[in-house]
Amino acid sequence: MDNLATVAGWIWQYGIIFLLVLTLVVFIHELGHFLVARWCGVTVKAFSIGFGPEIFGFDDKHGTRWRFAWIPLGGYVKFVDDENAASKPSPEALARMSAAERKGSFHAKPVSQRAAVVAAGPIANFLLAIALYAGLNWVVGVREMPAVIDAVLPGTPAAKAGFLPGDKIIAIDGSKIDSLADAQGAIDMAGGREMTFAIERQGDQITLGATPDVQKIKDQFGRALTTSDIGFRSLVPARVGELQADLPAFKAGIKVGDLITSIDGVAVKSFDEVPPLLKTVTSPVNITLDREGSLVTVQVVPVMKSVKDAGGNETVRPIIGITRALPPPRPVPLFEAMVRGVKETYGNITQSLAGLKAIIGQRQSAEQLGGPVLMAEVTAKVAELGWEPMLRWIAFISANIGFLNLLPVPVLDGGHLLFYTYEAVVRKPVSDRMQQFGFQVGLALLMMLMVFVNFNDLLNVWRRLTGAG
Repeated sequence: MDNLATVAGWIWQYGIIFLLVLTLVVFIHELGHFLVARWCGVTVKAFSIGFGPEIFGFDDKHGTRWRFAWIPLGGYVKFVDDENAASKPSPEALARMSAAERKGSFHAKPVSQRAAVVAAGPIANFLLAIALYAGLNWVVGVREMPAVIDAVLPGTPAAKAGFLPGDKIIAIDGSKIDSLADAQGAIDMAGGREMTFAIERQGDQITLGATPDVQKIKDQFGRALTTSDIGFRSLVPARVGELQADLPAFKAGIKVGDLITSIDGVAVKSFDEVPPLLKTVTSPVNITLDREGSLVTVQVVPVMKSVKDAGGNETVRPIIGITRALPPPRPVPLFEAMVRGVKETYGNITQSLAGLKAIIGQRQSAEQLGGPVLMAEVTAKVAELGWEPMLRWIAFISANIGFLNLLPVPVLDGGHLLFYTYEAVVRKPVSDRMQQFGFQVGLALLMMLMVFVNFNDLLNVWRRLTGAG
């Protein structure tokens, strides 16, 4: 019963936020289809958020039924001559129409207009992502760490390959690297494959090759992940970002913005060096701080507390109750913010594509694929971080929904566009038999994928509830 209560709590906490986010992204996607269809003179029979029986709805003056349905994981726009929500043509419906009604038929429109209507959904998702990223970049600014190496760990692939402190990574395997996050993402996707790094060193450009070390971990959501590490580090200054009011650092007088320079006389260059320097027992430590140019030393008594590491594993260790400060945002003009918005959206798509390739190539575990439960959990966690990370998460989801819908699978938008491309090239539509076969195969593939990702979700939840695996 306790486990059931926990699951019910998760559904309430995570599900509501996730459904609001998903509804927004789905609405924008379907609105793209709807607006271009109306512009092309297509009669829209229904605009639905969700599938299945209707919860509530209304008819507009054009005869479109706007509805919310009970199964909220998606939506559709249904045209007057569609057989179903997947926009499968209905010859019977078309045969019953008068000449006037045929003017509003989607499947009787020129292939260029049909392709425009279908492509408008994913394009709307990309535009939403670009707008959110651009708006945040302009209003909040840009936070990013350059891909500059501050330290090289002895005995690691980076040390053996000849990386040196001060090196700046400018490209990996021919792809441009703009930030530390870009570099780490590329390394993670490589698995155990040898990589080629373009390095800028003291004004010269050199090329180094290295094969990352591979490690399998569990993340905080219980998924099996394969991480890769070259062995270099970019040091994040040990500047205090947040303080917990009931923990030792706050009580000792440490303030937000303080820079930790040493602990018990040991110099501190990075935030990552702070936890190992805290005692394994609750004995006092002397922490020296740089506070607006003046050195201040305070005595802090850590407390033992259970915390989760990056892999989601709980350990008991001494803490003082601080978090690292994020790099200060750099203001950017509107045009640069928009350009960055386009690049970030494109980066989301290429990241997803690289992830799929890594799973197919068995460099990453398929266990990391998740469905609605995982998405709901991540959404709730991101919501706790504030409005800026939440809006960036919405942009990420929107870009990826647009990308997934463009995959050349019948039933999805990409499958329809594949059929229309064939029609445009050979000057005749795909045969009814081939379309029927394509829709059946596409639906089967989607159903298998949904079963797989939902099984992964439920298995991961079960492992966390029971402590198994």
